[in-house]
Amino acid sequence: MTHITKTILLGFFVLLISCKANFEPLQKENNKYSVSTIEQLQDENYKQKIESFYKSGKEGSFTGKAGISIYYKIFKQTGIEKAAILISSGRTEAAIKYKELIFDLYNNGYSIYIHDHRGQGLSGRMTEDPEMGFIDDFQFYIDDMKYFYDNYLVKNKTKKIFLLTHSMGGAIGMTYLEQYPNDFNAAAFSSPMLGLKPPTCAAVKLLIRKEPKYALGETKYNDDKISFDKNHLTGSEIRYNRMIEAFNKVPKAKLGGATYQWVHKSCKQFEHIFNNIENIKTPFILLSAQNDKIVDVYAHKKFIKKAQDLNKECKAYIVENAKHELFIEKDEQRIESLNEILKYYSQYQ
Repeated sequence: MTHITKTILLGFFVLLISCKANFEPLQKENNKYSVSTIEQLQDENYKQKIESFYKSGKEGSFTGKAGISIYYKIFKQTGIEKAAILISSGRTEAAIKYKELIFDLYNNGYSIYIHDHRGQGLSGRMTEDPEMGFIDDFQFYIDDMKYFYDNYLVKNKTKKIFLLTHSMGGAIGMTYLEQYPNDFNAAAFSSPMLGLKPPTCAAVKLLIRKEPKYALGETKYNDDKISFDKNHLTGSEIRYNRMIEAFNKVPKAKLGGATYQWVHKSCKQFEHIFNNIENIKTPFILLSAQNDKIVDVYAHKKFIKKAQDLNKECKAYIVENAKHELFIEKDEQRIESLNEILKYYSQYQ
């Protein structure tokens, strides 16, 4: 091994250790915010309570960039409102997947605003095959969110507004914080998509073509393709099945695999996000799942290190024994995550 090789490896090791030092494991805690449990989800009356509450939300749509219809739901507090939370969901997701989370957040005093990102859920699609995961311009995700924020949250005269994101919604949300640093009082990121597993981004440059095409290994929506035992999303079977059931009831909301175009534009967005961290003013918390196989956990560590080096107000935690989907994980990991997020929000109310 040459001296140069040793130096490079040593530098990489030091960087890895320094990044890891910024992440603390979340501690097992009691269910102090009384969020839903698996035992409750096994009760038909409790499940119906969640369904009835979700149906009570105000739904509608607005016209986003390039004339795409954007679907939304609003759950405005009828009593005293602690604050409003805007949820930015992940790829393939829709508001219908967040019924349990919305129910829990509302019962903790928050108004909830959620929209389906363009190209998925009940929002408009941009390809002839409506199940293709495609984005025309990544900036349009942010532009849609800004319109939703200005025309729905702000007009409802909410005093405090928090951002809550998951996965792809984290890339959208972090870009939003960089472009509009004064809109949110605090933000929380669950398994944010700040990078994809290598060598995905390098490979897609060689495979992308002009016409939308499913990326290698990606197909139309098929909930039979992956059984619960082989899924990389959650360790909770009941919550996994609830997710599948929600989309089976609303087939129009289903989305299949990603296209090369979506992957390529997401990879380019990661560079943009890392290059503009200095613009962030919003305090934020980032939760990284220990066993995440969907997004690059090392990207979380690099991002937090750079943010902390720039003296940004942020915290980061590892959720031990958790897969990618923290909001539909087993009770222990889900309660830990929501406890930390709600405790963080309470500091900025």
